[in-house]
Amino acid sequence: MRLAAGFFFLGAAAVLLTVSLLFGGGSGDERIFWIGLGALPVALGALAASFAGWLPQPAPGRAGAAALGLPAALVAWIGLTTWWSVAPDRSWEYLNRGLVYLAFAVVGLYVGALCPRPARTVAAGLAILLFAVCGWALLGKVFPGLFPDGERVARLRNPVGYWNGLALLAATALPLYLWLAARRRVLGALGLYTVTVALVLTYSRGGAVVAVVAVVGWLVVGIERGAALAALAAAVPAALAVGGIALALPGVSEDLQPRAVREADGGWFALALVAGAAVVVLLARRELGHRELRSLAGAGAALVVVGVVAVAAQGDWLSQLRDPDAGQVTQSPNRLGSTSSNNRFTWWGEAWELFERDPGGGSGAATFAIARRDVRDNGIDTTEPHSLPFQLLAETGIVGLLLGGAAAVAGILGLALAVRRTAPAERGAATALALAGPIYLLHALADIDWDFVAVTAPLFLVLGVLLGAAAPPRPPVRRRLLAVVAGLATLAALYSVTAPWLADRRVDDVYEAIERSDLDAALSAAREAHDLDPLSPEPYWAAAAVYQAAGDVDRAVAEYERAAILQPEYSTTWYLLGAYELRVGRYERAYRNLDWAYGLDPYGPAGEPGGLLDQAREKAGGGPPEQG
Repeated sequence: MRLAAGFFFLGAAAVLLTVSLLFGGGSGDERIFWIGLGALPVALGALAASFAGWLPQPAPGRAGAAALGLPAALVAWIGLTTWWSVAPDRSWEYLNRGLVYLAFAVVGLYVGALCPRPARTVAAGLAILLFAVCGWALLGKVFPGLFPDGERVARLRNPVGYWNGLALLAATALPLYLWLAARRRVLGALGLYTVTVALVLTYSRGGAVVAVVAVVGWLVVGIERGAALAALAAAVPAALAVGGIALALPGVSEDLQPRAVREADGGWFALALVAGAAVVVLLARRELGHRELRSLAGAGAALVVVGVVAVAAQGDWLSQLRDPDAGQVTQSPNRLGSTSSNNRFTWWGEAWELFERDPGGGSGAATFAIARRDVRDNGIDTTEPHSLPFQLLAETGIVGLLLGGAAAVAGILGLALAVRRTAPAERGAATALALAGPIYLLHALADIDWDFVAVTAPLFLVLGVLLGAAAPPRPPVRRRLLAVVAGLATLAALYSVTAPWLADRRVDDVYEAIERSDLDAALSAAREAHDLDPLSPEPYWAAAAVYQAAGDVDRAVAEYERAAILQPEYSTTWYLLGAYELRVGRYERAYRNLDWAYGLDPYGPAGEPGGLLDQAREKAGGGPPEQG
């Protein structure tokens, strides 16, 4: 029974990881519903089965309980911010994201507790999946039409949807291939080669930093160091050479190239990629002596030092890092030599301003893009401040930051203790998996990793696996009340992820019905969307579109007003209200509401010279708008 259950959870974890890594859908919420629909019933169903006495109970210990409980507390706080959020629908969706991550951790917990050799099995499986992710990404360079934007954008980002996220996954894979190299040197070296080429083509500076940290971390731990150095010697030079060739090919490295150039240079890149792999195989078969290994280690350390010195030698590197006037870094390979923070210091400053405005609870989870509009000093849009600590400060206040920091510390300690308690035969694989924790946290200091299920879900699953494997599970004990609570939690979680998704589908139905001139069906769909997600302004805007189609100006205005009242700090709600009022000739009201939108977002559409606000001002007589 235990073995069968273990293989069931292992299979579920494999499916969930595959879907998340290869089809996670970027930072959007569309795929979260589908992934949650798979992860939540498995995770909460496992808890219910344990409490019902049908399955053994994992025993992660106190450290493990803290490593899982503190992230759960953070997710609960994220959900609580919905009550005061400036955009509660976004905070609700962020809660659902956190619930899905926790579900991955619970599934991993049962994999670790019930499967034989869980660390080795999961490490091998994750190595295969990450090879598939990076290989698929590189295949998009050979066949530009493989991804929707493959012929337009050169910087490698698919299938994750974000170049820095893909780079983080590549860095996370490095310890796995270093572990694998001790058993299958050729396979380990080929894995190192593939993910390194992919890392180079992401042009990710942060990814390069955490990749170095990942390799150094593995070498410092000292597990099978000789095999790791031999694999690195076989893989990294060839990968850097192939990466350099790719950067020299315009059809591979530059945006907006003609399809013919993309295809021709993609062919040359494929040839270089295959040739490089052949060289790696030949070098990986060669045995290296201790003197050669020491020389390689010294050469690698020297390269790192040279890189640090080269950056420091740029006298203005610190000012470039902090200077907001340095602006955005281009998406070309030239970014690899830049020390600009790419607006991060500006966004961190904005996050601090939002924290000072509401230090207790912040503006609400996932609301930085909206809340920052009246404190920004340019028109650049961003969803998050590109730093998880600053994001927690701005959106969830000091409580969220403290919970997040405590969760990070508890997670690292839990991983370290789990590795120590792992059987000797499993320790190498467990160490390679555990390094994903500090790599992720280091990268998240300056990026938006939490927003990507392809990046964060594997970390939570790994955390659960190692905590579950740290100690034998407890025998089944029947606790009926807890089993009922787990069952009810399953239904509540499924409703939470389903309702916003269904509401979005019904909003789409509204506009389709309007195109068919079926206004009764359109209005009914808008009302259903509101009932499913009463926190979103989208159903009100959809209902306004119905009344516009029917020529009912008063009711259309009323729906726009309901949206503005629902989210009064969201400038778009006032802008859409004012824009419609201007269209129907209510110039005074239009001027007032467009001016209000401008106050909430001076760099938004209301602030465009000659735009709707200027037009409304002229038609209303040019005086200051009446407020009220």
